[in-house]
Amino acid sequence: MDTSNLITRFGVSDRSSLAVCHGGTGYFAVTPRAPYDGNLTITQQAEQLFEKLDARLLEIGSSRDRILMVAIILADMADYDGFNAAWVKWLEGTPPPTRGCFGATLAKPGLRVELLVICATG
Repeated sequence: MDTSNLITRFGVSDRSSLAVCHGGTGYFAVTPRAPYDGNLTITQQAEQLFEKLDARLLEIGSSRDRILMVAIILADMADYDGFNAAWVKWLEGTPPPTRGCFGATLAKPGLRVELLVICATG
């Protein structure tokens, strides 16, 4: 059976899916644990986010070394260096994906960082 057009959705709700996979590629966004605690440092929020990212990658049949591209969205660009320190620590020993980083107003108060991830699956 040809599965090249198969679309698999994970964690489907009325508004979105937690992840979508198609043709050997996975797509998803990830944030720290909700409710978002604005009193946490960017490093602490990043560590929460990376825990969820690792779990999501495993759920969809991927891993850190299969991440292709990441868009990093920071609520405050002053967090750039702190996020990068946590990112480098998390990626240690893993080939880094391509990435971009930009600042934006995020959807919830206290939310400091969100990632958009594209990865290889299967």
